Amino acid sequence: MRSSLSLLLILLVASVHAKTSHFTLSGQIKASENQAFYAPKTDTWRVQVQWMLPEGDVAKVGDLVVVFDSGSMQSQIEQEEVSLIAAKEELHRLVSSNGQQVLEAIYEQKKTTLLLEKARIDASIAVEHLSKYDFEKNQLEFEKAVVTNSKAIENLKQVKITAEVAKKKQELKIEQHQSKLLYNRNKLEKMSLRAQRSGPVLYGNHPWNGEKVFVGMTAQPSWKIAEIPSMNGLFIEAWVHEVDYKNLQLNSTATLTFDAFPSAEQTAQLVEISTQPEEKKEWGKGVYYRTLFNFEPNNTMTLLPGMSAQLEFAGAADE
Repeated sequence: MRSSLSLLLILLVASVHAKTSHFTLSGQIKASENQAFYAPKTDTWRVQVQWMLPEGDVAKVGDLVVVFDSGSMQSQIEQEEVSLIAAKEELHRLVSSNGQQVLEAIYEQKKTTLLLEKARIDASIAVEHLSKYDFEKNQLEFEKAVVTNSKAIENLKQVKITAEVAKKKQELKIEQHQSKLLYNRNKLEKMSLRAQRSGPVLYGNHPWNGEKVFVGMTAQPSWKIAEIPSMNGLFIEAWVHEVDYKNLQLNSTATLTFDAFPSAEQTAQLVEISTQPEEKKEWGKGVYYRTLFNFEPNNTMTLLPGMSAQLEFAGAADE
């Protein structure tokens, strides 16, 4: 009887222990509306972070937040500006030179037209009023004048076409230089990123090793360098190891504490669990699931995105 009572007591203690087991997650405060600053795409692919507003400083709208190295780009802009000036000077020279050739061709055409009219008059004199030699000479001069005038007219057309084509080609070169210059200037603007909202600046993490972004590091396009979070829509993000994933259920609640305010406890609710795990090489082997928790910010605590939090589930199911 005593043996049976002892066995029952052991089972009861084991049952109570299973129901009161604890499951703890580490998380971080996130904001739903952030202005993120990403590394731009450059001709050299990788780009160096040249300057950043100190982390934690509050940026105002229009403030410079991140500056990337743009030395080669500035050099390209200067070269393009010189090329544009040279192209405009060449256009001015072509217009002046070709304009002079057109004027000379017009003068030649008008002169041959007048000579043709004179030759036509001379050729119209009847043979009975001239010697046979002079008559035939006038006829020959008229034929020569017709040919010369035709050549002058054709030459004028060709000179005008040549001048117009040369002008169009040079204008296209100028447009190409202007387009390239505008493109490079736009790229240069993207090398200096400014705040579009007011808020504290938070540095991003290296996507490979997880360390904080720092001035002087090189980044690849689309890497998040920094962000300015919105102080509205705060939530907790936590990554759960595949081993602990089975212990989570949507809409379950957890006791929430922040590392900055360890004595203040409140409740958080699990509102989202990812269905696809992700590898986190900096955390070791295994895969992790992303989870999101909602909570009501306490006005007595100054909470900022990036702060660490602890989520404790009481009575997590054990198998």
